[in-house]
Amino acid sequence: MDLLDLLFPKKCVGCGRWGKYVCRECEVGMWEEEQICPVCGRPSRYGEKHKYCQKPWSMEGLSCFWAHEGISRKLISEAKYRYYYDYLGELLVDGLSFLDRPEFAKLREFLGTRPVVVGVPLHPRRLRERGFNQAEVIARQLSKRFEIFDLRLEVETGLLKRIRDTGKQVGRTREKRLETMKGAFVVNSKFKHKNSNQIQNSKFQLTKNVLLVDDVWTTGATLSECAKVLKQAGVKSVWGLVLAR
Repeated sequence: MDLLDLLFPKKCVGCGRWGKYVCRECEVGMWEEEQICPVCGRPSRYGEKHKYCQKPWSMEGLSCFWAHEGISRKLISEAKYRYYYDYLGELLVDGLSFLDRPEFAKLREFLGTRPVVVGVPLHPRRLRERGFNQAEVIARQLSKRFEIFDLRLEVETGLLKRIRDTGKQVGRTREKRLETMKGAFVVNSKFKHKNSNQIQNSKFQLTKNVLLVDDVWTTGATLSECAKVLKQAGVKSVWGLVLAR
């Protein structure tokens, strides 16, 4: 236990026990039992894209740790709007402790390709209002935690830019969200070849793959649009990783 834990002891958001923001007993009820295809949203054992969902710009797969309800919903909401950054770190660390489960087999294979980690960007106005980007916090924490497994993943937070403020998506249908997200992201010009739209960056010399990170998957509109932009710029494969769905 470090000094901060002594001065500001953690308390379970679910039951009030001391020691962690989510105790082991409450954590059991948060687990997302089922992985899904990132294209159609139907169950997929490993979170892989179905063979009949082979759209050219879609993600290869999606992995999720927690169900976005109850305790996990509260933790993520308070992390974003009340600046409790530690909540995100604990959700991520606890989720990674299950990485050896069978449903994450394909994610483990993808991590073996040494993908570049990219957090979904916020629009500059939203970033100024909030003061931080929760997806970038998760991306950096992820890279740091993987070092424990001797897996060094580069983080590239500036690769994608959000050029259009799409507003809050709460209450919108999936079709409306997909329509709203069109054209919302671009590849940062400093990473592109001057005579083409293709990415030219040293971190992509050894891998053409991206691990795309965000806090929550609702309809998939945001991550799907990011994946499309990345693939159109030369990225070979994209796998999504979210804390909750």
